Amino acid sequence: MRWCMIELSVKCPRCDASVHTDSPRQSLVCGKCMSEFDFPVEVWRDTLSGALSGMKHLKTGEGNQSTIFGHFNMILLSGKLVPYCPDCKRDFDPEGDRDGDRLKCRGCGTVMAIREAPSWFREAVSRAKLIAGGPPARDRGEADTLENPSGGAVALSCPKCGASLLVDGKDRLVPCGYCNTRVYLPDDLWLRLHPASMKTRWFIGF
Repeated sequence: MRWCMIELSVKCPRCDASVHTDSPRQSLVCGKCMSEFDFPVEVWRDTLSGALSGMKHLKTGEGNQSTIFGHFNMILLSGKLVPYCPDCKRDFDPEGDRDGDRLKCRGCGTVMAIREAPSWFREAVSRAKLIAGGPPARDRGEADTLENPSGGAVALSCPKCGASLLVDGKDRLVPCGYCNTRVYLPDDLWLRLHPASMKTRWFIGF
């Protein structure tokens, strides 16, 4: 199997902040302004086609960086690398180190997700079979939606009547069940529910 490393940063179309991808996603959320925007299949196809076709001219460990202007402004770093442990940098053996939907480093025990490439991504990227890195894939592969990634509700007091509100992160305006006041979640709580994505590398297996 051949592997390609991807590190992709997209400029938010609303505030120009960098939004980092950690896996194939059909929508992205800006960690600064919290706006959600679509990242269509055809953009994936156009963005990665040149980088992937150039892999055959690279030696293992080599890569290229490019600035892309078009539907979005992006910085793409791609390289001919197998998945490796983000902590101790040891190369994974994608077959021998795989246990279901994860790779476990034999050196330090760090775990990396691995799963089948979503069907929509296989249409965009010819012969893509596996994705290593990032979170486990969801059913349709869309990822980043405005939900609390921790999965639990957070308690907050209504500023008008003091009643307890349970906030799950799906909406920024939360209605109070007692006085019907619509409470706007403050920035610090909203960003805690939706932490900004960190720059990370992920891998496509062919």
